[in-house]
Amino acid sequence: MDKVKHRFKNLPVIPAFVLLSTVFILIAMLFAEVETTILHNAQRKIVSEYTERIEGFNGIKAWADNTEYYFSEADSNRIQTYEMLTWLLPPLTYLLCMFFASWQFYRIKLKKPLRILSTAAAQIANNNLDFSIVYDKTDEMGQLCSAFEKMRRTLEINNREMWRQMDDRKRLNAAFSHDLRTPLTVLEGHLNILQKYAPTGKLSADEISETYCVMASQLSRLKNYVSSMNDLQRLEDIPISLKSVNASDLLDTLKDTAEIVCAGKQFVFQNEVFGESLVLDTEIVMQVFENLLSNAVRYTKSSVSVVCKTQDRTFSISVMDDGNGFDPAALKSATDPFYTTEKKPDSQHFGLGLNICKILCLRHGGSIVLKNCSCGGASVTATFEMN
Repeated sequence: MDKVKHRFKNLPVIPAFVLLSTVFILIAMLFAEVETTILHNAQRKIVSEYTERIEGFNGIKAWADNTEYYFSEADSNRIQTYEMLTWLLPPLTYLLCMFFASWQFYRIKLKKPLRILSTAAAQIANNNLDFSIVYDKTDEMGQLCSAFEKMRRTLEINNREMWRQMDDRKRLNAAFSHDLRTPLTVLEGHLNILQKYAPTGKLSADEISETYCVMASQLSRLKNYVSSMNDLQRLEDIPISLKSVNASDLLDTLKDTAEIVCAGKQFVFQNEVFGESLVLDTEIVMQVFENLLSNAVRYTKSSVSVVCKTQDRTFSISVMDDGNGFDPAALKSATDPFYTTEKKPDSQHFGLGLNICKILCLRHGGSIVLKNCSCGGASVTATFEMN
């Protein structure tokens, strides 16, 4: 019986409806025949009571035109009622059987898939795509459920992609805002120097010219940065442009930037770079360095140390502070996007600095390592591969 039911459920809709209708029509025919027989027998039983008293009854049609009987009023009403039921009951029987056939067809073939599809549509309308549509039949309703599930999966993939793109754009915008701060701070620092010392003659012409050159370099960096970020969709897609740069010039720029950013803090710069030239993307290196430096200044108590070194085919920058260092959770998650230990609602720290550094270092073939110094404070080392 279970096998028959399973096969019926997998039948296409039209053959299933025809089969079920045929079965119930046969049942209706059987019931109609039984009803007609019962009614005719009831009529004959009434007439038989009169044939015993009336001579010449042929025993076939007691109410035929050639024979006249005088029934009692009650028997006459009963015979008329049976005759009327003979005409009415068969159509009603067929109608009821077709109704039951339709109800059984709906219950077996349509009820469950329609409920599944209705529930799925309601969840999709509520922006909930974290579910699956399961209906294991192979008929048209099973195919419809499969198509609905395929649509749900497609919507889920598209929504995830849309949210990923929105998250990437959010990170990109936040990174753009985040990374503009340090170059602007450097420009502001040099501008303050010019405003303070140039009018009093405490700066020589060469020093003023040098300051202007540094400011022009920072402005050029800003313009290049804005231009490159304008067409960028994700931080992970940022292009790497390797060029041979003078090691001394790069280190001077790093030191000059650090002195401006670390104003008011004790600053130590250590050079362990060997060689006259380095093959790097200086924009990427500066971006990472400025992020590490701004983090160190934010958490340090009094001093910041920077160590630049070369080893094999890598260039690394280590930035250390004398703050409280990383707690265990920060050591594990500090490079994740939007991770921050600052809980103030008005905080301007988005938790992107180390995440940006990690992405850029990986893009440059390097890595980033976080640890706590043995004497206290945090240490972050960014490594860049040189080709």
